Amino acid sequence: MPAAAATHRRDPSKLLYKPRPPPEPHPFLLHLKSLPSPVAAAAALLSAPRRLHDHPFASCVLYRLARARLFPLILPLLSALRARRAPLRATVFAALIDRLGAASRPDAALLVFYRAVPAFCPHSNATFHALLHCLVCNGRVDAARAILPRAAKLGVRPNAVSYNIILKGVCSRDARAVLDEMLARGVRPTAVTFNTLVGAACQEGDVDAAARLREEMVRRGVAPNAVTYALLMRGLCDAGRLEDARKMMFDMEYQGCQTEVANYGVLMSAYAGQGDVDAVRGLLSDMRGRKLKPDDASYNVLIKCLCDNGGRVAEAHKALVEMQLKDGTVPSAATYRVLADGCCRAGNFELGLRVFNAMMASGHRPLAHTFRHLAKGLGDDGKADEACFVLEKMVESGAWMDAEGWRSLAACVCSGGASELKLLDELALSS
Repeated sequence: MPAAAATHRRDPSKLLYKPRPPPEPHPFLLHLKSLPSPVAAAAALLSAPRRLHDHPFASCVLYRLARARLFPLILPLLSALRARRAPLRATVFAALIDRLGAASRPDAALLVFYRAVPAFCPHSNATFHALLHCLVCNGRVDAARAILPRAAKLGVRPNAVSYNIILKGVCSRDARAVLDEMLARGVRPTAVTFNTLVGAACQEGDVDAAARLREEMVRRGVAPNAVTYALLMRGLCDAGRLEDARKMMFDMEYQGCQTEVANYGVLMSAYAGQGDVDAVRGLLSDMRGRKLKPDDASYNVLIKCLCDNGGRVAEAHKALVEMQLKDGTVPSAATYRVLADGCCRAGNFELGLRVFNAMMASGHRPLAHTFRHLAKGLGDDGKADEACFVLEKMVESGAWMDAEGWRSLAACVCSGGASELKLLDELALSS
């Protein structure tokens, strides 16, 4: 085939079939979204023709009511929609139950689950799991466990996700009973199941029990993953067994599990806690040797370790530059905050101001105490212009200067010229 013909056949613009563009939103849906309040949207929905009470329109109004936390209006609206035989799907009820759980209203979630859902559609795993999550997050673990045996009558079959939700809320001594119940009901545990158990055992300080759980994972045909090993490593580090944790990480690949950044992060945090900067740097270098890209959390550990041990903020700033140039890692707000606070503690306010400027330029903002310490430090150093600049940005962000910071800054500005006094007066009035 000639090259030109082959090129013609591969050109998407020459294909007979072209994908259709997504459909335009329904005008009534756009109207409901444009109304100024969810109450107005509910009134518009109920006054519309019955054909417009379908799922997308009703769910839009229900979501708006839930986001505005107008929960007392939800059940009456559902009753009105039921009278109009509106076809609602289970997904809208799962979202409502999630919202009620986030608002600490588990009783209202139970009401929606048992009364509203059956009036519109059969229960699904989505509504069932939303209720379990709502109850567990609101400290009603026993109520969530009591629902599991009734799942069949609700037309739902509990699975590993159901039990994983329960496991997140039980204490370590009850976790084994939940696993045994799960196995007795023929539900196969997943890696998430065992990782939850391993994490709970490590939090209780029982690293040996956590190790036995990893062995049970293997026996039951569930492969331990990097999270499993990270949890075990953190447990070993917390128990003071740092070398055992290091050995476990380097033995992971022999067990068929690839080492990930999270595993290095556990070791780096442990060495940083001991002030061992060289070990932290060595682990960063080893990550690169294994073709793993250090993330911002990895550099945060190194930068904090340098700042906390001898106030080595110049080296910490060099690490900030290195993470961007050498590894292409974008600093997070936490990265800048750790370094800026370290500079303030070390009394290097000139470098702190440079970090502050870089932070603001990247779209992040310091915490209020960083503003205060930096402005006060610059003021104490006699740098009135720089201190006023920080203070101006502080006021713009809505943070507040404490009395000590104002006194220090005022003393600095009063020794300067009229322009500094005018700026201080304007800032004081705006705050």
